[in-house]
Amino acid sequence: MKNKEMLWSSRDCSIHPKVKVRGQVLISDYSKLVNAEGQRSLTAQGIVQLTDSVGEVGLCTFPVVVKKNNKYIVVDGWHRITVAKKHNTSIICDIVEPDCTIQELMVILNTTMINWKPKDFLNFGITYHKNKDYVLLNEIWEETGISLIALYLMYANDKEGAETKRRFERGIWVMSTKSLGDRVINYAQDLNKYMPFSCNANFLRGFVKCVDKEGFDFKQLLRQVKKYPNHIHDGDKPNQHAEMINKLYNHCALEEYQVYLA
Repeated sequence: MKNKEMLWSSRDCSIHPKVKVRGQVLISDYSKLVNAEGQRSLTAQGIVQLTDSVGEVGLCTFPVVVKKNNKYIVVDGWHRITVAKKHNTSIICDIVEPDCTIQELMVILNTTMINWKPKDFLNFGITYHKNKDYVLLNEIWEETGISLIALYLMYANDKEGAETKRRFERGIWVMSTKSLGDRVINYAQDLNKYMPFSCNANFLRGFVKCVDKEGFDFKQLLRQVKKYPNHIHDGDKPNQHAEMINKLYNHCALEEYQVYLA
C-alpha cells in the first residue's frame, strides 16, 4: 500500500443530484459504523479489486452515512470502509440527511454508482419491502438456477419488459403469472435432453411467448422435437428462439392445424 493519508482522501465529485451532503466525519472508531439493513454482501473479489484501485489512484468518492444517535448507518461504501479498517487507517465519510427512507436512499446511490444486479434488487424486495412474491421468486431461483431476469419476466409475463424491470427494481413487482412460469420451467426441463440450451435466459424468454398462446400443446412440440432434431438451433435473442419453436411446432402440419405461436 502507498501513502495511507492519500488513500482515504476523496476527489471532489458529487454523490448524486438528489442527495446533498450535510457534513463529514473522520472515522477511526469503526464500532460507530453500522451497515444498513439490506446492504449488499461483501465479496472477496470486490475487496481485492478495491484495494488495488485505492493503492493506485485513491478513492473517487467517500462512503455515505446517515447519523442516528451516536452511530452512523452506512448506506454506500461498505467495501471501502472494510478496506480502510483492514489497513488500520481512518476514513472520511459524507453525512447526508435524506428526505426518503434509508433503503430508498440505498437504491438511489447503488443503482447509480454501483449498478445493482438482479440479486441485489431481489434481496432489497425481501429485506425491506417484505414482499412475499420476492421470497417465492428467490426459492424458485435457488431451486432452478435459472437467470433471475428470465424468472421475474416469466412470472409476471408482460409485453412491456422495461416496465416489469422497473417494478422489480422498486420492490413492487407482483408474481402475476405463476402457473405460466411453472409450466415453462417444467417444459424446459423436459426439453433439456433434446435442447441443451432450454434453460438459458434467452430461450425461456422466447419460449414463454409460445407457451402463453392459446392452442399450444406441449406434447405436440415434444413430438416435433424428437421427429425433426435437425430443425433445432440455438439463437442469441429471445425472438430467434420463439421463431424456431414456432417453425418446429408447425412443421409438416396441415394449415388448419397450425398455431402461430411467435
